Amino acid sequence: MGEAKLKVVLLRYTPEPEAVVAMAAKLCYSPSDVESLKEKIEAKDQKEFIKRLVKMGHMSPVEHISFTFGIEGISRACSHQLVRHRLASYSQQSQRYVSEKGQGTRGKGQESTFDYVIPPSIAKYDDARMAFERFMADAQKTYDLLIEKLNEKGLLVRQPIRMRGLCFRMQQRQRLL
Repeated sequence: MGEAKLKVVLLRYTPEPEAVVAMAAKLCYSPSDVESLKEKIEAKDQKEFIKRLVKMGHMSPVEHISFTFGIEGISRACSHQLVRHRLASYSQQSQRYVSEKGQGTRGKGQESTFDYVIPPSIAKYDDARMAFERFMADAQKTYDLLIEKLNEKGLLVRQPIRMRGLCFRMQQRQRLL
């Protein structure tokens, strides 16, 4: 089967985030030059300092903290909802440059199908789930045929339930809003 499972991986993050925020804020509130920013505010004082910044509504120093995640197992429809709000920076697997021709998961004794997300409203009924899986297998065959005949890439078939990879970076500020 080609059903995809949700997978989220933390790829990168800002090391010593509290120190980074403290340095950025120090630049705003002191006559320090750039070199002296490296002279850290004591770690024991950073947490209270950051709380005070947030309480004051001074969020720009917090924006220097970021987390970058890789995600698999979400539908194209879900990823479109995420990227349209621009709460983070996104890179999404292309339907134009990444072919789906017979490259999905293979179940035992089954043909290859691209990975997809089964909506919970369908998954809870065995007969609906089986019909959905047959539909996806037929969609893969149709996709493969069109790609072969037209020598095109994936823009021909856009299915909102198809699983795509997504990489995104979110600043810490978004978590506070």
